[in-house]
Amino acid sequence: MGNASTCCSHPIVQNKDTLIPFQKNMLVNEDCDVHEWEADDFVKIGLQSHPVKEHKLFDQPSVIRRMESVEAPKLGQRLDAFPEIENQIVRTVLNQLPTLIIPQDLERGEENPPIKFDNDFIYHGEWKDSQKHGVGKLLWPDGSYYEGGFVNNETSGFGRLIHSFGDYYEGSWKHDQANGYGKYHRYRNQATYEGNWVNDKQQGQGKETWQDGSSYEGEYLNGKKQGRGMFKWGNGNMYLGDFKNNKMDGHGVYYWKSGKVYDGEWKENRMDGEGSFNWPDGRKYKGGYKNDLKEGYGIFEWSDGRYYKGEWKQGKQHGKGVLRMDQSKEITAEWVNGKMLTDKQIEQQATGS
Repeated sequence: MGNASTCCSHPIVQNKDTLIPFQKNMLVNEDCDVHEWEADDFVKIGLQSHPVKEHKLFDQPSVIRRMESVEAPKLGQRLDAFPEIENQIVRTVLNQLPTLIIPQDLERGEENPPIKFDNDFIYHGEWKDSQKHGVGKLLWPDGSYYEGGFVNNETSGFGRLIHSFGDYYEGSWKHDQANGYGKYHRYRNQATYEGNWVNDKQQGQGKETWQDGSSYEGEYLNGKKQGRGMFKWGNGNMYLGDFKNNKMDGHGVYYWKSGKVYDGEWKENRMDGEGSFNWPDGRKYKGGYKNDLKEGYGIFEWSDGRYYKGEWKQGKQHGKGVLRMDQSKEITAEWVNGKMLTDKQIEQQATGS
């Protein structure tokens, strides 16, 4: 799907193979000044953040309940050694990562030999009062692997979880969830989020980066981009402004690499409300927008002094307006769908003939 074949058509493209679906950058048609979407560099805006929940630490038959009030040696089958990780993706990711450094302030327990539980989970690490407590590592039957801190049978403190499909999270944990500062990395497309987490969701300040050079840096709420942020596309375009529910919403400025700039209101990824649009050749528009198109009252000026002041509808002059063609000539007229009516046409409209 490329740019529209007709001047005023309005294609919309959505790339679903992304971290967070997001509308892409925009183009004003140089011939009719109607806003269109460029189809060739549609971008994602984020990591719809349930990364840890994709393989929550205890979403399998509960390891925790099996451990309550039972001494460590009776929890399962003792092993002579922690087994090799057979999942090739997990092994590859683990070998590429540096050795995990556990903070010194982590409360420690007493180390015991590896134990294999009835549900084929394998734990090797420290215990306290018959609960996993201290530093340990946990291996799932599908090859997912966690190493790091435990407190009272829950992941807590600092640790790293590598999913069976290669994604990994490294950072702070509390109550078996990502809490605090951490990094999540996608194995398939190399996208990364690094920042704050609350209960497995992005919250507060964070930054996402993609392999094509795109990035977002700003605020998150409940796992979505919300608040102030800056999104940079790999092609050089940039948006700086408000986000709501993973979309450009509120006030923001969009910069095109070609030099065009829109400064104004947005609603669900579209120019909507009052705004100004400036072209590098000197043309400029200031006025209303609705659904990405000029709407209501607005002023369009050319660099040579010409201007149109008047009403717009769906991106075209529509209603009463004033057109100045040169320094000495102004035309006040009625417009319909971008065309100025003649006196005869106006009379025909009035009489219904």
